[in-house]
Amino acid sequence: MPTIVFEREHKTLDVLPGTNLRKAALKSGIHLYSPSWRVFHANLRLGPLSFPCAADVVAIEGKGVNARTDEEEMLIAGRYLVKRKVTPDLRLACQVSVTGDIRVTTRPARAIDRAETKRAVQFALVIGFFSLAMLVTFALIALDLVSKL
Repeated sequence: MPTIVFEREHKTLDVLPGTNLRKAALKSGIHLYSPSWRVFHANLRLGPLSFPCAADVVAIEGKGVNARTDEEEMLIAGRYLVKRKVTPDLRLACQVSVTGDIRVTTRPARAIDRAETKRAVQFALVIGFFSLAMLVTFALIALDLVSKL
């Protein structure tokens, strides 16, 4: 049976092969989320809409897990303006199937990727400026139509 060692919590779990890391941790009372994210964690798939978990980032030592996907790597880096550096040991607990012995560090420190964050902020500014310009254009068209009535 695979063994999961949680470093910060000083707990050891014996699980069946193929067990989901998030479910095993939450079942044993281990918090994977920071206090602010405990309310908002979700892992939902509603038809074409998908709300994958992205707050349960853990650092894993050991080879007893499935491979990381590109989508998981993108979620670890961050979905919003602040982008973080992704190291090979970082994983999302909801995406990990345990197949062998591993050591897990919950809520690891993650460095901010300044270049990617700057690019994301610049993109958001361009989209914001374009949206504002379109809103002003539509407002002017609406005022012109109202004044002609």
